[in-house]
Amino acid sequence: MALLSSEEIEALIHRSAFNHFLGIKVESLDAEHLTLKLPFKEEFLRGNEKIGFSIHGGILASLIDITGDFVFATVDGRPLPTINLRVDYLRPAPAADVYAEAVVVKRGKTISVSDITVYRPDHKKVAIGRGLYHGLR
Repeated sequence: MALLSSEEIEALIHRSAFNHFLGIKVESLDAEHLTLKLPFKEEFLRGNEKIGFSIHGGILASLIDITGDFVFATVDGRPLPTINLRVDYLRPAPAADVYAEAVVVKRGKTISVSDITVYRPDHKKVAIGRGLYHGLR
C-alpha cells in the first residue's frame, strides 16, 4: 500500500471525537516516522497558581498513544488496536503547543512496536513512550 498523505492521516485521526477535540495536526510523515502537533488548549491544563500550570499527563499519554498508533497507518491505511502503552514523564509540559514523534521499531504480523517522544517548542523532551499494537494481519 502507498504512503498516505498528511491530509488522509489527519482525516483518520479525526474520526474519533476525542482525537478531534484534541485538534491534532500532522507536522511530518514518512513510512517509519510520524510527527504530530498538539495545539495548546486551556482545557489541557492541570495545576494551580501555587504549583504552576502544565499540560495534564493524561493528555500527553493520549498523544503518545495516538502518535504511536498512527505511525503504522501511514502505510497500512488504518490504526491498530493498542496492546500496551508505557509512558515516562521527564518534565512538565508548558502551556504551549507540544509535538510528538513516533518511530517504527517493528512492523509485525502479530505485534507492532513504536517509540514516541513528546517535546516542547524548544525541542526539550517532555515525555517518552513505547506502544505495542496489534499486528498487521
